[in-house]
Amino acid sequence: MLKRYKLKGLRTYGLSGAVLAISTVLTLSNVSCSKFLEAPVDNRTLIVTLPDMEKTLNQLMPYSDHHFTDIMSDDYIFRDLAGHNVEDAVNQILPIFEFDICRQSLPATRFLSSGFNPVSAFRRYYNCIINSLLIIDKLKAYTAASPEEEKRVKVIRGKALAIRAYCNYMLVNLFAKQYNPATAASDKGIPFIEAYSGEPVVGYKQVPVQKVYDEVIKDLTEALTLVEDQPLQNPQFNFSVDAVNALLSRVYLNKKDWDNSIKYANDLLRRRNTPLNVKNLRNTIVDYMQYSTAYFNPANASYILMGNNTYQLLAYFWMGMYPYPAVQMLRDEGADPQNNYVIITSALHNDYVPQKLMLFQSLATRSGNLPLLTVDEVLFNRAEAEIEKAKGMTPQAQADLTLLINNQTFRNDSAAARIAALPKLTTRDAAIQMLLRIKRIRFSSEGMRWFDMRRHNIPVTHQGRSGTYKIDGTKPEDYVIQLPTEEITRNPDL
Repeated sequence: MLKRYKLKGLRTYGLSGAVLAISTVLTLSNVSCSKFLEAPVDNRTLIVTLPDMEKTLNQLMPYSDHHFTDIMSDDYIFRDLAGHNVEDAVNQILPIFEFDICRQSLPATRFLSSGFNPVSAFRRYYNCIINSLLIIDKLKAYTAASPEEEKRVKVIRGKALAIRAYCNYMLVNLFAKQYNPATAASDKGIPFIEAYSGEPVVGYKQVPVQKVYDEVIKDLTEALTLVEDQPLQNPQFNFSVDAVNALLSRVYLNKKDWDNSIKYANDLLRRRNTPLNVKNLRNTIVDYMQYSTAYFNPANASYILMGNNTYQLLAYFWMGMYPYPAVQMLRDEGADPQNNYVIITSALHNDYVPQKLMLFQSLATRSGNLPLLTVDEVLFNRAEAEIEKAKGMTPQAQADLTLLINNQTFRNDSAAARIAALPKLTTRDAAIQMLLRIKRIRFSSEGMRWFDMRRHNIPVTHQGRSGTYKIDGTKPEDYVIQLPTEEITRNPDL
């Protein structure tokens, strides 16, 4: 498994309780809760050479910190299994499942320390933003000694810009309203960091959603001219031209700028257009561990950018969270013909764990890699933008969806029926509903569903431990996760 670089000679300290206090040092795998002001050494002086900056950026590449949103979606239910669930884990995951995080600010102590929560995501994204800005600041003072160094400087700046853009994009889509062209200029966004500051504690004001999107697009547009066409080392763990194009297609889709979403999708798909052949993997690999390993192999042609996860994905089953709705949906759609999408880990309790996640079952492999950007998603982006623009199915959207259907685990008759139905979907709603069903099947348990639900105001009802919790799809603010308590308490500008 590919590993991230370890930084030599660099001590690590966590972010302070005021999460957006400038952290002048890096965190490696998890963001600690230790106080920044207790750190006795300012390690910025250790980042001097281009290799220092390159290794630093390798530590800042995005993680799959958004994955906790899966249990907020309509793919999961809660089962209160006394004697089987770990009670502490249940208590720390229910605030996510029951949408407490959307109704009120909660402290880090309410969640699992493993990182499967919005506070860890908030901290790590901002840690990456702050430190990527530090690298950009360092570059301003660096004088290249050769044309080769000038090229390296450009690549470093491009990668730092792309990291900042990705993290700002994820933050605004977790902690602010879904982009709406009519209200984005006034909708409250996220705390935004314009530039690096050497001060130990700096408060940042929230800016509108529109401002965040403008800055994300500005960063990515410049990054596209600077990053490597194809990184020589670990390309799936670096921002390349392909990764930036893929991310721009997603950003513009969420911005409802259909033409630009299609443009950047086309730019990516002209270079690579092979989706993951899930059907072939499922039909040729019987052993679930081998299947899971092959599924998340970074060498898959579909995978553009991978992100490490440092939490226990399979902990779903001892938290009482099960993907029953996703399994039922797959079977209703004819996409689980052998009834083996999930592994039943306990016959007594009927535990369901997605087969694709079994790679992360053992303690030795619970830190693994998940795709953040894929060819499959870009195909879906283009098809959705085409449908939205035309208000119904188009030949290009039909071709993209046909390709995606043929690579999924549909029974032959189910696949044929859906492909035959595509040209008949002449209204926007019918075409979008078909696309979202296919996409839900493709990315089940991979952290994508919640963001589609936000974009399309899809309602969801969860039966929790003490009641029924609903998001009815009528209020965009219901999908907004509240900022962590620590941030609100310590940042006077919020």
